[in-house]
Amino acid sequence: MATKFRKSPPVCLFISIGRLLAGKLKFSKHYLNDTVKMEDGQEFKIFRHITVFTTKEIEQAVTFIVSFKFARLSHNANRVASIIPMLLIAGFPGFQTKMYAVNKTNGFWQGVYQWKTHKHLEEYLKSFVYKMMNKRAIQETICSWEHDNQLLIMYIDKHKVV
Repeated sequence: MATKFRKSPPVCLFISIGRLLAGKLKFSKHYLNDTVKMEDGQEFKIFRHITVFTTKEIEQAVTFIVSFKFARLSHNANRVASIIPMLLIAGFPGFQTKMYAVNKTNGFWQGVYQWKTHKHLEEYLKSFVYKMMNKRAIQETICSWEHDNQLLIMYIDKHKVV
């Protein structure tokens, strides 16, 4: 597993910027503005999709979904403010892809991630950036789900509102 230094925010940011410049971290238009209906019946509209294009081994992929309400700021302000954490997340060891979604009706946000393995997800859940997101959210609104051996795109395709 990666060292503490490798998981530090400055290193993750540096790696993300390097990947962006090298064309290995890309914003995808696939799924943008699609709506997904979650198991609890809530519908979320995808507004950002970022992917690392060095993904090789995906047989142990884990899809992780976290839903929450931010304590402050408008939808547009949070959308802009999420760019810095996005770069920290995209540089974290084991990150493969993430879709950002919002339910404008009730104000809930959702992050839908794909991690290389369950161990990578466990490390992310202990990270500075995940803790920072939790501090910005209303605590009682945070809920999450994990789907082992599940590709994110397969999950989204299964839950897409047609």
